[in-house]
Amino acid sequence: MAYITQLKWQNKFNDYSDEQQKILLGLSHDQYKWRTKERLNSITGLDPKTLDSELADLISKNIIRPSFSKSRKVIFGLRERVG
Repeated sequence: MAYITQLKWQNKFNDYSDEQQKILLGLSHDQYKWRTKERLNSITGLDPKTLDSELADLISKNIIRPSFSKSRKVIFGLRERVG
């Protein structure tokens, strides 16, 4: 896998917990701007409860944002990549 390495969040890497770093890295893949919760769970290895909690925290900090896919699944993206 290849990741984008010039993202703003990476300048503050140590400001994020290990769990949040895994999520942010999963959302930094060069080919995919959006990820489903299921895919993030698979990529990060976090249990669903922890993933939900960390996603909520990152959303509240305006680092990531949720949306809906064409098939109406909830998806997540880095705000600096998806607006």
